Amino acid sequence: MNVEPIGAVTILLGLIALFRGPDFAVGVFIPLTLLGAAAAILLGGSGTIQPAHLMLGFVAIAIFADATRLGPVTRCLTFPREGFWFSALAAYGVAGAFLLPRLFVGATFVNAIGATEHGPSVVLVPLGPTSGNLTQSIYLLADLVCFLAILAYAARPRGFARVVGALLVYAAANIVFAIIDLVTGLTGTGFLLEFIRNADYQLHVEETTGGLRRIVGSFTETSAFSYATVGSLGFTAQLWLLGYRPWLTGGLSFMSLALLAFSTSTTAYVATPVLLVVLYTGAIARVARGRASATTFVFLAIGPLMTLLICLAILLTPSASSALSDFLSVAIFDKSASQSGTERAQWNQTALQNFFDTFGAGGGLGSIRASSFIMAVPSNLGIIGIFCFIMIFVQIFFSKRESIQGSMHTDARGAARMACVGILIAAAVSGALVDLGLPFYVFAGLACAEGERQKLACEAIQAQPAT
Repeated sequence: MNVEPIGAVTILLGLIALFRGPDFAVGVFIPLTLLGAAAAILLGGSGTIQPAHLMLGFVAIAIFADATRLGPVTRCLTFPREGFWFSALAAYGVAGAFLLPRLFVGATFVNAIGATEHGPSVVLVPLGPTSGNLTQSIYLLADLVCFLAILAYAARPRGFARVVGALLVYAAANIVFAIIDLVTGLTGTGFLLEFIRNADYQLHVEETTGGLRRIVGSFTETSAFSYATVGSLGFTAQLWLLGYRPWLTGGLSFMSLALLAFSTSTTAYVATPVLLVVLYTGAIARVARGRASATTFVFLAIGPLMTLLICLAILLTPSASSALSDFLSVAIFDKSASQSGTERAQWNQTALQNFFDTFGAGGGLGSIRASSFIMAVPSNLGIIGIFCFIMIFVQIFFSKRESIQGSMHTDARGAARMACVGILIAAAVSGALVDLGLPFYVFAGLACAEGERQKLACEAIQAQPAT
């Protein structure tokens, strides 16, 4: 085990958080989730611990040291709330990670996630225990802790506002990292980022597509960058449409959208248009209900017009039209015929076959790599995993909560749900694992938090007639 310099800094910040309290802990933790290519602790052949996962332990201690914060967690864990289904998913996932690969050993051939008894998996190998069973179990438990910690912290108005602020910092920091990545790549100074690119993963930080350098930001590859940025776009764009700090959220949305456009990532080019359609549909619905802000009308009016003008400008400029056609052919249309596209298609086909070969039980969490979250869940967790995830998503997106119409809490919960939508779309495009990542569960925790509960309770008491 080797503690890296960034790991030492994370530990120091964690210790400070124990003295400063949850405000400091959460404010540090959320931006740290951007460091997808960093290793706080290297564990040799068994993997790495990222800064955000290391910091999460300090966050949980700082939040749950106050026993009064356990009330929202207890409510969340009751049937049929989201915490109940998430706990059921974690229990099945962890148990299945150790039982299912042994129960169905050799029953099917898989694209393994981690090292197997056959060595590092680069080809199909018989199903069996892998190092991925342990690491993915730890990640799923960390996701549960993250979700419950953010839910508990954001259950109070001050904590709720702090999480919103930290997520805006997260969106801004993601943009800054992307710009730094572009500048260092163009100037040949990429070595300056080695302190946050020290994980023992395979890094794709100097690749180009169609003559353009791929944007990776603080992540291992451009698809991971796009995955995070689509979530940021959903959060900031929804806040902008709702009129919350429009200059800030509008600027962050525009910059995130521009970076996705120049990222050269297939994930970005598929997920972003779908997310924009969802945002536009939601804007129309708010106008129909008479709850639209001025920025909503701007978006509805200018969005299609700007799209039309850009398309016309490209079509009327032969050189631009030819360059764009060549680029899209490389980035999207010919992707399925490329080695990467063929490999990913094979992952999904095999994952589907693994689901049937294990009679719908799944091969165990961390056993099977896919190329889409939609295939990763059934192949690893089977029918039970599918059902638990559906129930979690139903609670996140459709559960009715006490709210004050038009309040910051209501708007921020809606924005957090939109961020979850963006991340799920991206995961459906290229998510290789069941793990949706800590940022998803930060957004989900905020979406399920009831930061105005105390205010509503006080108003209810004040409204009672005097006796």
